[in-house]
Amino acid sequence: MLRYWLFLLAAILSETAGTTSLKAFDDVHYGQAGLLATSTFIALSYFLLSKAVLRIPLGIAYTCWEGVGLALVAMTSFLLFNEPMPPLKLIGIGCVLTGLIWLHQVVRHSND
Repeated sequence: MLRYWLFLLAAILSETAGTTSLKAFDDVHYGQAGLLATSTFIALSYFLLSKAVLRIPLGIAYTCWEGVGLALVAMTSFLLFNEPMPPLKLIGIGCVLTGLIWLHQVVRHSND
């Protein structure tokens, strides 16, 4: 089972890299390299997500993929591009991650 969670983790990291590359490799300065980097990371992310959902329930896998990916993209945007991180943004990220944990617990107990 750990193997499928590692697929999901790799999918999240790949999605974060692809989304971050949208801004890091803009068309003005990097031309088609940015499009290639973004497309590669996003395609890899979907491939890895498809492997993860073989054993992880789709609702959990997709929620993790989006929720954790959202938090990581917000953090990389803050760290790499100096985008603001106001308290309300942090609270929103916290709510998403709390919802993710809540959903996981609900699914876990419904399978017992």
